[in-house]
Amino acid sequence: MPRESNRGRLRSHEACLNCRRKKIRCPAEKPACSSCLRLGQACLYTPVRRASRGGQSEDRLASLEEKVNLILRGSRPVDQIPEKTSTGLSEQSGPSFGEPGGGISDLFSSDVGSEESTPHPSTSTIARGINLYFQFCHRQPIWCFDREELEESGCDSQELVCSILALASRFSRDHAHLHHYSNTARTLIMLRVANGTVDLETMESLCLLSYLSFVEGNVSLGRFHLGLAFQLCRSAALDLGSTYVSNNASLERKKRLFWSLQSLEQCYGEQHGFLSAPATVRRPFPAPAGDDHGFRTDLEAQPPPLPRDDLGCARADDLGIWSLAVHFGWVWSRVRSYVSNCADNRLKEPWRHDSMYAMVISDLTEVENHMPQCHRYDSVKFYERTADELRAHRNYWAPWLKIQFTYHCILTVLNHPFLYIVASQYNPTLTIPNAFWRRSSELVLLHATWLVRMIDMVSDKQMRLIDPFFGHCAAIAATVHLYFCCAADPRLKQKSKTDFAKCRRFLESFATFSPVCRELNQTLDKMLRIASGADRVDYDWTPSKIYLSVPLMWDVLQVNCVPDTHRTTAGLLHPSLVPTIARDHSAAEHFDSTLEIIVAMSPEVTVNTADGGTAAHMPPHMARLSPSPSSSRGGGSSSGGHRAPAAGEVTVGGIDPLVAPADSLMLNTPWLWTDPGQFTDLENMDYQEAEAAIGNVDGFSTWWDFGNL
Repeated sequence: MPRESNRGRLRSHEACLNCRRKKIRCPAEKPACSSCLRLGQACLYTPVRRASRGGQSEDRLASLEEKVNLILRGSRPVDQIPEKTSTGLSEQSGPSFGEPGGGISDLFSSDVGSEESTPHPSTSTIARGINLYFQFCHRQPIWCFDREELEESGCDSQELVCSILALASRFSRDHAHLHHYSNTARTLIMLRVANGTVDLETMESLCLLSYLSFVEGNVSLGRFHLGLAFQLCRSAALDLGSTYVSNNASLERKKRLFWSLQSLEQCYGEQHGFLSAPATVRRPFPAPAGDDHGFRTDLEAQPPPLPRDDLGCARADDLGIWSLAVHFGWVWSRVRSYVSNCADNRLKEPWRHDSMYAMVISDLTEVENHMPQCHRYDSVKFYERTADELRAHRNYWAPWLKIQFTYHCILTVLNHPFLYIVASQYNPTLTIPNAFWRRSSELVLLHATWLVRMIDMVSDKQMRLIDPFFGHCAAIAATVHLYFCCAADPRLKQKSKTDFAKCRRFLESFATFSPVCRELNQTLDKMLRIASGADRVDYDWTPSKIYLSVPLMWDVLQVNCVPDTHRTTAGLLHPSLVPTIARDHSAAEHFDSTLEIIVAMSPEVTVNTADGGTAAHMPPHMARLSPSPSSSRGGGSSSGGHRAPAAGEVTVGGIDPLVAPADSLMLNTPWLWTDPGQFTDLENMDYQEAEAAIGNVDGFSTWWDFGNL
C-alpha cells in the first residue's frame, strides 16, 4: 500500500476531525475552524503527538488511519451524510407504521437503503431507518434517546446513524446493507476510542449494536459491545449516583443509556465465569433493611437514578412503565442465575427459606409492591383497548406487555417441573415433597396459561412485538404445555396441545427477522419429534407419555439455541480462540438423553370468586379413583416425598388421579377448550390471528384469573 508523504500526512493532521471525515479542505483555524462554525458543529482536533524514536509509533498510527480512510472511501458509508437532517426525521418518506392503516403485513414493506445504487445512505434512507427504529425498537427494550433529541442534534454522530440503520435493516426486507452499516459503525467507534474522542453517542451506538447482535444470535459479539459500553460508562462515572446530582441538559439521556445497558445485561448477560458479576449487585432499587440475601449491601454504591417517565402515570411519584420493566428484568436475571445453578446441579431445596427459589420469590414480591395501581392489569384494561389505540401509544404498551410476559415467565420457570425432575434424577438423596409438587404444578400451569392468554390478546389486537424476549417466553411456555400433553385428564391434554400450537405460531412470527428465535423454533420442533417418537404430529396425537430431551430443554430454558460456534463468534474472535462445544446436538444423542414423562395427576385450583380471584384455595377433600395402569408405574414414596425412579421413568404427582371439584380447572374453563380446527398441524403453522376467547371480562370466573399482575 503506498504511503503518503510526510508533508501530506502533516497537512492531514492539521485538519479538524469533521473536515477530515468529509474529505474537504480545512482552514485549520483554532480553537474552531470557520467551516465548522458556519455549519454550527463542534470543531475537534486530534491531540498533537510527539514523535517517538524512529517514528515507528507515528508511522503505525498513520498506517492505521490510512486503512480506515480506505475502508470509508471504498464503501462511502458516511462521507456525505447531510449536516442537518431534522426535517428528514419528521417527514414520512416511507410507509408510516404508526398510522392506523399500518398493519402487521407492513412491517417489512420498507427497505432501508435498497433504492440506492451505492451503500451510502441518503436523507430518505436515514429517515426511513429512524422511523423503523422508533416504531419497533424505541423503549422495547432499549431507550437511549427520544425523537426530539435526535432532531435537535441533527444526527451529527456518524456512528450513531450507522448503528440505527444497521438495527433498522434487521426489520426490513433487504438485509444486504445490514453488515455494512454495522461494520462501519464499529470502525468509527473504535476510531473514537483510539483517538480519545468517545462521547455519549458513541456509547449509545454500542448499546444499539449490542442489541442487534443479540437479535441475530451473535452472543459473543453482543456481550463484547455490552462490556465495552459498560467500561466506558465506568470511565465516565455513569454508574455512580453522585454523577447525576448536577443539572445537565444530557442528564436524562445518560440515565436512559445506563439503564438500557442494564436491561440488555439482564436478558443476555453472561451467567458463568469468574468475571461475571452476580445479579444481586445490579439491583435497580435499594434493598429493604435487613434483606441483603447474604451480601454486604452497606458497602455497595447506590444505583443511578432511573430516568423520568410519566407515560400512564396517575401521580407524580408513580414509577414509570419503562423503569418498572427494568425492575422486573432484574428479577428475571435472578431467575436466569437460578436456572444456571440447576443446570450445574447446584440446586438447594426450593422449599427452604434460605434457598434461591425463596429469595427470587421474595424479590418478585418486593418489585410487585413497587408497581403503581395505574399500571396494573385490572386498571389499564388492555383487553378493552382497540388496535388503533395500542398502535398510537406503543411507547407505553410495549413496556407494559414486557412486564406482563416477564412476570408470568418468572413464575413459569421457577416452577417448571423439568428442573425438579432432573434434580431428583441426578441427586438420589433428594426427595421432592408431594406438597411442593402439587403447588408448583398448579403455578406452572397457571402462569403458562396466562402467557398463552397474553399471546391471544396481542394477536387479537394485531400488535406486532419485536423483542426476541417475547419469543423466548413463548418457547418456555410451549415446553410446559408439551409436558402436560400427556396429562391424565383428556381436557387438559387437549388444552395443552392447543396452547403448544399457539406458542409455536407466535414464536414463528419472530423467525423472519431474529435468527435466535428461528433456532428456538427449530429446537421446539426437535423436542416435539423426540416427545412423540414420530417425524410428523397431527391433531389426533393423544400420548399417555412423552420423552423430554434433557439437552434441548436446557437450551430452551437458558436460551442456548443460537447458531453454531463459528457464527456466534463471527466478527470478533480468531478461530484459535473460538471456544469448543463438547456437546454435539445430534438426534441420536438427544434420544439417549431423554426422560420418560407420565403426568398421572392434573393440577387443580379452586378460586373463590367472592374475593375477586385474589387467592387460591385447595378443596377440602378429594374423591379418588382407582389407580390407573400409568400411575402405578411411579409416584410419591410412603414418607410423603417424591423419589425419581432409577430407570429414568418419572411420574409426577400422586399415585391416583383426582376427580376435579365443581369449580376447578377441569369444569369451569370452557374457553380453554379451543376449536380443534386451529390445531391442524404442529409442524406447519403460520402466524395468524388467534381467536382469543377472553370470556366475560367483567367477572372472570375462570381459575387462571388468580395470578395476574
